[in-house]
Amino acid sequence: MALSSGTEAQLARSARARADIAVSEALGGLLPQADARVLQTNQSINLATFGFSLPGFPPVVGPFNVTDAQVTAAMQIFNLAAIRRYHAMRQEVAASKYDVAQAENDVAAAVARLYVLMQRADAQVASRDADVKLFEELLRVANDQFTAGTATRLDVDQARIQLARVRQALLSARNDRENARVALLNAIGADESSDVIATDPLPDHVAVPALNDALAAAQRERPDLLAIETRLKEAHLVVQAAKARRLPSLALDLQGDYSGNTVDDLRWTRRITGAISVPVFQTQINANIARAEIQLHDTEIQRDALHRNVESDVRRASLNLENANSRLALASETAQVADEALTVARDRQAAGYGSTVEVDRAQDAYRQAHEDLISARADVAAADYDLRRSTGAMHGAPR
Repeated sequence: MALSSGTEAQLARSARARADIAVSEALGGLLPQADARVLQTNQSINLATFGFSLPGFPPVVGPFNVTDAQVTAAMQIFNLAAIRRYHAMRQEVAASKYDVAQAENDVAAAVARLYVLMQRADAQVASRDADVKLFEELLRVANDQFTAGTATRLDVDQARIQLARVRQALLSARNDRENARVALLNAIGADESSDVIATDPLPDHVAVPALNDALAAAQRERPDLLAIETRLKEAHLVVQAAKARRLPSLALDLQGDYSGNTVDDLRWTRRITGAISVPVFQTQINANIARAEIQLHDTEIQRDALHRNVESDVRRASLNLENANSRLALASETAQVADEALTVARDRQAAGYGSTVEVDRAQDAYRQAHEDLISARADVAAADYDLRRSTGAMHGAPR
């Protein structure tokens, strides 16, 4: 939905359409150009203007009618500069296609991050809701134990405090989910009053590809790398086109004229002209060459910098995914230990061996461990999407 109606993707496609128009314009300079028009003129002529003075004739002749049907055509037979400009524009079209792909890659990554936020918010709401049910049960047990005389009022108050905490956490989680829902709907151009159901679960582990394979994939697939290589070819062609302005060009002109004073005396005349143009002294040619060479140099610098940035991007994303997987494994183990610790603390308290403080600490550790587990899973999903974006595979099929 974001790729079809999102702002960035639509603007990138508009830029591609403008590049197509520029190619058509460049091609038009190489194709024959023709024009036709019909003139009906009523005029008079002052012969003295042209240095004529005829005895017996007035100085002004006319008025008289002239009917004139004209056809003109022109064609570049050989113009190397125009040919090079046309090929340069074709490279720009190719680059604009990669720009669209890069915009789609970035949009997909941005939407994926918002989707992860939605998944995380859903998981937090579900976890906080389960916490509320758990601590409601703990409060009920504390009340029963107090009634039976095996617990103190402090135990009941502590259970109420814990229940209030998790209820506040549930309200906060629901607010986070609402914000994530609105952000995601806005990004995909959907009705922001709609609800969102995230069908993909947060992952428990994501395989990390070999670094060399990821770097090679980025060199093959990153649209911005393909675009800069294409623009480098374009810059070379622009330099060649500027230098080709020094060479002769060959053109052909045709002018046809069907004219006469009346319809009955219309006669056809024509003129065909072949022209060879040789620039003798045009200062702007050297300036255009220098400007094109500077642009070529800048493009080479941008290409080298982009290759370094892409490699850094892939290395960073790969390292982040490895780290996120490690943190997720640790968070899963910690959550399991916290579950067991809370069970043991509750059993010890019920048997009269444990204290309220012990149970309270176990409950806090339980909540924090499950919060860390949700965050770790979301971090793994986000790191996976970030690595896909860095290799140019975000818009493609999942690995």
